[in-house]
Amino acid sequence: MSLMPNSVAPVRRMLRQLWNSGRRARLQNILLSIEEKIHRRSTVEAVLEALETSKQPILDCLNKRATSSIASKALTLKILNLLLCKYHLLARNSVVLSRPFGLAVDPSNVCNLACPGCVHSQHAKEQKLFIWGQGMLSEDRLIALLKCYGPYALHTTFCNYGEPLVNPNTPKYIRQARNYLMRTMVSTSLSLPRFDAEAYVESGLDFIVLSIDGATQSVYQRFRKNGNLELVFQNLRKLVDAKRRLASRTPVIAWHYLAFEHNVHEIQMAMDTARRLGANQFTTLVPFDVTWDDPGIHPAAIQPGTVQFNSNRDLMLKSWNPVPDSLDEETIEREFEVRWGEKANGNAPEGMAHSNATCHWLYKSMTMDAGGKIFPCCGAPTPDKDLVFANFDGKDAPALFNSEKYQLARLFFADSKAYRAERDAGSLDRDPHCVDCEWNKTAANTDRTQIRNYLSAAGGSVLTAASVNILSSW
Repeated sequence: MSLMPNSVAPVRRMLRQLWNSGRRARLQNILLSIEEKIHRRSTVEAVLEALETSKQPILDCLNKRATSSIASKALTLKILNLLLCKYHLLARNSVVLSRPFGLAVDPSNVCNLACPGCVHSQHAKEQKLFIWGQGMLSEDRLIALLKCYGPYALHTTFCNYGEPLVNPNTPKYIRQARNYLMRTMVSTSLSLPRFDAEAYVESGLDFIVLSIDGATQSVYQRFRKNGNLELVFQNLRKLVDAKRRLASRTPVIAWHYLAFEHNVHEIQMAMDTARRLGANQFTTLVPFDVTWDDPGIHPAAIQPGTVQFNSNRDLMLKSWNPVPDSLDEETIEREFEVRWGEKANGNAPEGMAHSNATCHWLYKSMTMDAGGKIFPCCGAPTPDKDLVFANFDGKDAPALFNSEKYQLARLFFADSKAYRAERDAGSLDRDPHCVDCEWNKTAANTDRTQIRNYLSAAGGSVLTAASVNILSSW
């Protein structure tokens, strides 16, 4: 019996659904098999072999979903790297073969504001409380970093302590990061006289955080010293207008409001202003204590929260930028062809796992300032806090994530006795700050939520909730 023309489409949809269901099941089973080896504390050689044998099957599952095979290869690399990161963290290895899946890069080491508690505050500069240089990130340095880490990373945050919009090349840097199928984010005061809104929309930027802690100038400038609130509002209007003219849903615009005692009464007014000007969401946050810098500024006792200004609860998921027009095909192909076993170079890391404690930043993320200093987290170095783990001059990028300080910091949590022996036998004259760190050690910049959002968007219908859970719940 032949099918009538109007019955062909439903049959095709049914066959496509069955095909996708089969791919989802195959991919989930592959991930479960590797997950079993990870939790069974298999040798790193066994895990690397499992990653290698799974590479082509995972690619086959993804190829029907992604726009191009090179995008599928990039996503395959990221998935396998997540699994290897998970193995190293659970094993508490001091040497890792994985790459950080979260990058934080400062396009600029300077800032036009002087907010209390920051490396750029007047008091901090006068007292020389932080070891923080000036300068702008060069394109060559960024490209060298991305060619090493970009194929494996999910997310790049273009900010740490500098104002990213000060560097005119920041939109270009965002596009370069997206050439590796990464999500991108910047955080800015938006209080700058020169702001090319179209350039940021056209760059493919996914998310922009606006740090605006007041609804009137007098209240706003109490913390955002040197900031101009009317200029901020003008620039926000420019950004919203550019999105509208270019028919772009991105960047998602998030107004972040640090709640202090002096500005808590303006939260509702600021929220109304954010909605009226076209921001996508408004988040109220409890700030760090900055009384050491300005004794008159105190955090407010409030419950943090986020309000979305539309009915779309999954704004970041739905606003995922599609595969960019160009990917760094040569670099992604090169990394994809390298066998996972070759990454060890005959020097497999030893299992530790002597302690339940560790710092997740040391396995998940890496931070670079505009001058090439490598930090393990978002902390700023001070005379008594050694947070500079390496200096990157554009060469030998793979070694950065296994520098002597990285290895010692990981070893400290895994086996403090072995750490002391290694430190005493090495070249360090003092401990890395991780040894005395009082900050949060389990929530890196790019963590569970970001992994879930990325995979749910980039993996589409191929990655099941169970698959995403395997890759993010650790």
